[in-house]
Order: sequence, then C-alpha cells, then structure tokens
Amino acid sequence: MKLKTTMLLAGLTLTTAMPAYAGSEIETLITMLHQNGTVSDAQYKRLMAELKQNQVQAAEEKAEVEEKLAEATKPSDVEVTTNGGLKVKSRDGKFETRLGGRLQADAAAYGGEPDLGDGTEIRRARLYLQGTMYYDWGYKLQYDFVDDGASGIKDAYLSYNGFDNLEIKAGNFKDPFSLQEQTSSKYTTFSERGLPSAFAPGRHMGVMATTNHQNWTLAGGLFGDKVNSEGGADDEGWGAGTRFTWAPVNNKTEVVHLGLGLNYRETGGVNSARFRQQPETHVAGINIVDTGTIAMIDDFLKVGAEIATVQGPFSAQAEYITTSVNRGSGSDLDFDGWYAQAGYFLTGESRNYKNGKFGGITPKANVGEGGIGAWEVALRFSTVDLSDADIDGGEADSMTLGMNWYPTPTLRFTANYVNVLDVNGGANDGDEPSVFQLRSQWAF
Repeated sequence: MKLKTTMLLAGLTLTTAMPAYAGSEIETLITMLHQNGTVSDAQYKRLMAELKQNQVQAAEEKAEVEEKLAEATKPSDVEVTTNGGLKVKSRDGKFETRLGGRLQADAAAYGGEPDLGDGTEIRRARLYLQGTMYYDWGYKLQYDFVDDGASGIKDAYLSYNGFDNLEIKAGNFKDPFSLQEQTSSKYTTFSERGLPSAFAPGRHMGVMATTNHQNWTLAGGLFGDKVNSEGGADDEGWGAGTRFTWAPVNNKTEVVHLGLGLNYRETGGVNSARFRQQPETHVAGINIVDTGTIAMIDDFLKVGAEIATVQGPFSAQAEYITTSVNRGSGSDLDFDGWYAQAGYFLTGESRNYKNGKFGGITPKANVGEGGIGAWEVALRFSTVDLSDADIDGGEADSMTLGMNWYPTPTLRFTANYVNVLDVNGGANDGDEPSVFQLRSQWAF
C-alpha cells in the first residue's frame, strides 16, 4: 500500500509539473485522494501548493507568448505607400511627408525664320518634399536641378491649415494669377504655356491666404522680390495679387470655370521691367517678342480673365491678360494677349479639376494592365502684343497642334507642332518660325 501511494504521489507530482494537465480535474483528484486517506494532510498541502504554483507559471508563460505574438503582429507606427511617389504617414495623422518630382526631356526641330537651332534639353528635373507636421502645419521644398543656385529653388514655404477652409502660406511660391500658370507644368495640355505667359508673375517671396470650396476659391497675398534677387542699396520691389474663381458646375466629368486675377507690382530701386516670350518652345531659347528693359517704370498692373469647361472627354479654356505700365518718364504703356484652346480624349477620360486649376490624368486602362492608356488631341491659338508708344517689342500670333499619350498616371509623351503665323514689329518683324517638339515626362 505504501509503495502504491508513493508511486501515485510521484505520478501526481509529475503531472502537476505539466501545464497542459494543471487544471480542475487534477485538483479534484487530489482532493478525493485526500478525503479517502490515500494522501496525508502534509502530502495534500504540498501537492496543492505545487499545483497552484504550476498554474501561475503556466499563466505567466501564456501571457508572455501572447505578448510576443502581439508585438510581432503589431501594425507599424507609420504607413508607407508608393502609389506614384513615396509617402510616409503616421497612423495618428500627426505627421506626413511625400517625396515626389518630375523629369521632362525635350527634343525640337525648327523651321522658318528666324534660324533656330534644332536640339534637345532637360526642361525640368525637380524633386520635392511636401507634408504636414502636428496636424495643422504644412511645408514644401522643391528644387529644379536644371537651374543653378537659388534659381533652382521653386516652392519653398510653410503653411498653416488650422482654420476651416483657410490656408496661410509664407515663403516662396507662385503669385495667384492666371489659370494656365496655376496649373502645374506637369498637367498643362501643351508642352509650353501660351504666348500670354509673357505676363506671368512667377514666384516671389511672400505671404498668402487661400480658401478653397467646392464651387469657388479666393487667394490673396503680399509679395517681395524673387528668391534669387540680389540685395543692394536700393529697396527691392514688392507686389500684391489676388485671384477669384467660380465653378457653378463642378463634378467629375463636367466643369464650368470662371476666374479673375489682379496682380500689382511696384518696381522698387530697379525702376524697370521687361516682357518677352519664346515661340511656345524652350529648346532654342530665342525670344520672338521682347520689349527689352523698359526704364523709369514706377509700377504695373496685370488683369486676367479666365473661362474654361469640361464636358466629358472634351475640354476648352481661354484667357485674356492686359498689363498697364506706369512710367515716371514718357507715356504709360498697355500690353495684352490672349489664347483659346480645346482638347479631346479619344479614350474617354476627362480633365481633372480641383481648387480652381487642372490636375493630372488617370487613364481608364493603363499600359501593362491590358489597356492602351489615355490619348488626347488638342489645338490652341494664342497671341501677344508687346508694342505700344515708343516700345516696339513686337506682336505675334501662334497656332499649336498637340497630341498627348498617358500610358500610366505617372508617364506622359507629348508631340506639339507650333506654327507662329506672323510676327509684326520688333527685332523679328516678318518672321514665321515653326517647330516640331517631342517631350517625355515622368512625374511622381
């Protein structure tokens, strides 16, 4: 009997040491053995203590395994996506940053007069970082490696977005003026903007407030000089600009857009200005109209009117811009220009419109995924007049035929044929240059 009891106790001790069997059944068995006298009081206490200890150890081991499993399967604190560009975002939405850029490579062959040299160039090679900090603060830094030094700095600003539908921006960015200028060069229908781009204010250091709504936008700001301007004894120029847009119709495939922009600039110590334009191509780097440097300018005011529409695959837009120049000596000057263009997607896509400007194209079926991408044909007429009073900068009319192929949302190939119909006045009076230009673009 003693031998059986000893063997039984040894078996129970071994069993209680195994977590898989340390349960209520064993506890019941020990109690029964104690009640029928097989297990003494001392043995009962020892077995129950070992059982409790084993149960605690098993629970601790289980908790440790569950903790390691939870840690191994825990989602990362950040989300990383590579849809087009590289985007990193904290899961709480507190921080976000995106790396993007564009590469545009051009080739052009020229005909007619003046004699322009055929050639190739990297039109733009840009990288940018853009994102948010602490929910409400934004930033963007964009550099174009085609330019040198400070000239390569494009967008470089901080913004605050803590107010409803209101952004306040400070740094270097575009003045709010002109539909074709506000639309990124990645998304313009043609390789180069129309001739009235001669009046584009470009980017300046400044502060601006913008409010964007479904059917209207309003932006206004005060600006200093360009980021690459050199200091000196004279005060730099300053300016102010505002742009209002209204889209009474604004949905995915139908848009009606109206806009008005004002841009004022006081020339400061420079006391001069110059307006010029190339024949809607950049490779040769030759201006077909050019006022040269106009001295004794106190200030000038630009007024721009915009209209645009999207009707399914069809789109059209037009702008008129006039520039009034106030001179301290001699008569005041008035220059102007306008363009009208239309495009049609043969594959059925629509131009994307948001916040008073046009965005990128998303093909219905990408190349590589069983589709042929998006195909678009477009036509534009543009004109600019830079002659008035004693300033003979010339007047030019131009017709441009274009075709765009978007294999994917990040790739674009463009062919443009530009025919300058006539140049009246200026250094290129009577010239009628033409150009066939190709562009490959990667934007992410």
